[in-house]
Amino acid sequence: MVRNKERRPRIGLALSGGAARGLAHVGVLRALAEHNVPIDCIAGTSAGALVAGTLASGMALSEIETIGRSLRWRDVGRMTMSRMGVQSNARLEQYLRERLPV
Repeated sequence: MVRNKERRPRIGLALSGGAARGLAHVGVLRALAEHNVPIDCIAGTSAGALVAGTLASGMALSEIETIGRSLRWRDVGRMTMSRMGVQSNARLEQYLRERLPV
């Protein structure tokens, strides 16, 4: 019988929401990369989902950081009153479609 090689633990990250935290996630991901900590799966909510999605799409951390630092609310946000909520994500969706490599 062949013995299985020891496997390393799988690492998954769940990134939280909050606009300011979105850029903080990039710093944590950079620190993990500098210490050669592999990320097997990543997910998030709100701003964390944007960071997780861009990273999962293959975008470099440096590019994600550049986009995060240049992004302004007026570029992507629009207040609206509808049954769906008080914010329209149409501009954000367009912004991401133009920049994501997927």
